[in-house]
Amino acid sequence: MGTDTADTATRMEIIWAIAFYSICSSMMLVVNKMAMSSYPVAGAVNLMQLGTCSIFVWIVGGLGLAKTDPIKWEMVKPYGIYVCAFAAGIYANMKALGLSNVETIIVFRACTPIAVALIEWMFMDRHRPNNKSCLALLVIVLGAYSYVQLDAEMKMGGMQAYIWIGIWYTLLCFQMTYGKTLLQNIKLDTVWGPVLYTNFLSIPPTILLGLCLGDYEKFEVTEPEEDATFWVSMSCVFGIAIGYSGWKCRGLISATSYTLVGVINKLLSVAVSVTFINKSATWQSIFALLVCLLAGTQYTEAPKRSADNIPK
Repeated sequence: MGTDTADTATRMEIIWAIAFYSICSSMMLVVNKMAMSSYPVAGAVNLMQLGTCSIFVWIVGGLGLAKTDPIKWEMVKPYGIYVCAFAAGIYANMKALGLSNVETIIVFRACTPIAVALIEWMFMDRHRPNNKSCLALLVIVLGAYSYVQLDAEMKMGGMQAYIWIGIWYTLLCFQMTYGKTLLQNIKLDTVWGPVLYTNFLSIPPTILLGLCLGDYEKFEVTEPEEDATFWVSMSCVFGIAIGYSGWKCRGLISATSYTLVGVINKLLSVAVSVTFINKSATWQSIFALLVCLLAGTQYTEAPKRSADNIPK
């Protein structure tokens, strides 16, 4: 996947940021699955991840181990908007999964780079992707759809499913573009700044979400497995890592590129799963996923329109 290196970041720095984020994202998926298997109370696990990350950033900053940004009220509102969209997106995703299935969500998730690219072109000073990149995005969508049709099926529980998927999809596209806008317009000194704001401000909506979903009623009736402490602790560690790597990566590439990296990570995880875990997967479905991954490497980040006026 090509990137625009017109800014101060070097190509190698961008590659390392994408690689670091991809590793953390893929590992986070596995660790979260193990954490939820050993202690199936999503609200509690998520709350521990957010709290651990917030405390970690404060301790690192307080001890002078790394430079961090303090919480300032003028920064709370813009980051609060992002956090509310994030929390609402999680809720909408859960509702959508209740009325559809994971395969359906994968197909809609694969469509997000197209919508984000359109938003960047219309509102965020980006040219539209070139024809090759547009074709790459289209192939990813078709490949994901083909995988679902070959290995499973799209399940939609009536009009209500379309409504919740539409809400989740809209909120996800908003997060991808607004998150990039935050980094461009709300200047913080460090990458740890956005990490602290998003984790700390996510705690209240996460508590509210847990109450709405009845998670906290499971405290007394859920018996943790013997390895629950290990896996929940690991999920907190990877939560810190993905928080840093995600905001670092987002700051170096466009919103569309960042969205595409997320899609490729998910498809890669699915490809590994159907190849080594789901032995019933057909070679045609595996081939469809490989086509998606190959298409992702053919995307080139669209340049900024304002860069056209910079003397060369």
